[in-house]
Amino acid sequence: MASIHEQSPRDPDPEDLTTVTGRTGTQYPCPDLAAVDQHIAQLRQQIEDTPSCRRDLARELWADIDLLLDRRMWLELTTLTAAS
Repeated sequence: MASIHEQSPRDPDPEDLTTVTGRTGTQYPCPDLAAVDQHIAQLRQQIEDTPSCRRDLARELWADIDLLLDRRMWLELTTLTAAS
C-alpha cells in the first residue's frame, strides 16, 4: 500500500505544471511571468538571428512562442483570479 506522501500514477508531476514543452521537445520552465517573458525574448532573438534560408526553424520557434504566450495568458488569468 502506498503512503499518502507517494505520488500515485494519476497525480501530475509538479514540474509538468510549470514546464512548457515546445514543438521540438524543448523544455521551458515557466513558473512565473518573468520566466515566460525571458524565454519569449530569447526565442525572438533566435528568430532574428536565423538566416532567411532556415524558414522552417523560424516557424518552429514561432510555434514555441505561441505555446509560451498561452502559458503567459494562463498565468495572468490565475494571478488575477487569486487577487480577487
